Amino acid sequence: MVSRLASIVFLAAVTLAAALGAHHFAVVEVHSEAPIEGTVAGVIAVVMFLFLLILAARYLLLLGLAAYSQSQPAPQPWSIADDGDAPFVSIIVPAFNEAPMIRSVLESLLAIDYPRCEVIVVDDGSSDQTFLRALPYQQRRSEIGIRVLVKANGGKFDALNHGIAQARGEIIVCIDGDSIVERDALRYLVAYFDDPNVGAVAGNVRVVNRAAIWSGLQALEYVVGLGLAKRAQSAAGAVSIVPGPLGAFRKTALADVNAYDGDTFAEDFDLTMKLLAMGWHVVYEPRAVVLTEAPEHTLDLLRQRYRWTRGSLQVLAKRKAGFFSLRRSPMECLGLWYLGFEGLCLPVLHVGAQLVFIIGGLALGLHDLLLYWWLQLLFLDCATALYCICVEDESPRLALLAPFFRVFYLIVLDVARLFAAFDELARVGMSWDKLARLGRLSPAT
Repeated sequence: MVSRLASIVFLAAVTLAAALGAHHFAVVEVHSEAPIEGTVAGVIAVVMFLFLLILAARYLLLLGLAAYSQSQPAPQPWSIADDGDAPFVSIIVPAFNEAPMIRSVLESLLAIDYPRCEVIVVDDGSSDQTFLRALPYQQRRSEIGIRVLVKANGGKFDALNHGIAQARGEIIVCIDGDSIVERDALRYLVAYFDDPNVGAVAGNVRVVNRAAIWSGLQALEYVVGLGLAKRAQSAAGAVSIVPGPLGAFRKTALADVNAYDGDTFAEDFDLTMKLLAMGWHVVYEPRAVVLTEAPEHTLDLLRQRYRWTRGSLQVLAKRKAGFFSLRRSPMECLGLWYLGFEGLCLPVLHVGAQLVFIIGGLALGLHDLLLYWWLQLLFLDCATALYCICVEDESPRLALLAPFFRVFYLIVLDVARLFAAFDELARVGMSWDKLARLGRLSPAT
């Protein structure tokens, strides 16, 4: 009922946006007394309308696919009656300087409601007390066995591969060293592997620290920007990124692609593309929730997105042949084109459009035109946000941030993405940049 109401709200907002778009040209007529100004104003109005049309078409495509995905019967989670037949699961926790969080992470894993699993902590040469704080859990008696391994620092991909090599499970679940997995998440994830075509399942990442403006906007982004896209992609079994905070993999699928590579700064994206290229299906399970911290300060957020963008571009360059492999590997091809559009084309269009519209519009005195354009974007973004919040059963408070999402948040991120793209094209040197943990998470969160 709620999702139907949200759909009606969304369609009403799109209709209103289209009506306002038609009014663009009436506004232009008012400001077109001089032939040259009228021509330029007309071009600006048309570009504005086309930009809005592209965004609306993108939203409608994602929402349509997401609605189709949601209408399909989801696998039933493993029940207590099936515990004897449950596949054995190995949970890999790569940890580098995670002393502030490692106890909370392990406490949450000890509370996991799944009958047959093990936890493997891989200390990747930490310089703090990560190993010492994790070691007592190896000696603790519990139904879930915990092993703590230590190795020289080799990067996150190397720590994950080391854990996978030691794992006994037929299903591998990888999480970040600062993530709290909800108690029933594994029962939802494992159910998908009854389908022999499924190679990986992406979990639902939610931001737990929402008090600061930046982290609150990221919580909304994870619901609208990431959650909606994954629901849409899951309809085709072609989710493009299994996120680091929570992803489940068939061990034989990982063996097919030699697990993680270390030649990009987006090892999770790279691994997902390799799985899709081999023909494995990658799906999304929104009920398998994992909680994570989001950066609360501007510089930390920009550093994170800079790394994400450069890593994504590295994967796109590495797998450039996949752009033209629609027949051989359709899921990889579609995933690459989508990520290329989202990661590079859309930021260019967004920032460029803002500059053209504001500078050109204000120079010609088209204040009404700019106002109507902003209102259309506002209606479109707010309607989509409301729909996604209802579908994800998220806090209604996030909807209050929707008016600031595009006009403030996305502009900042898109500028950072463009700088990252320029640096990647110029081959500017880069090293792994680990963000400091804020300690906002606990098993009881």
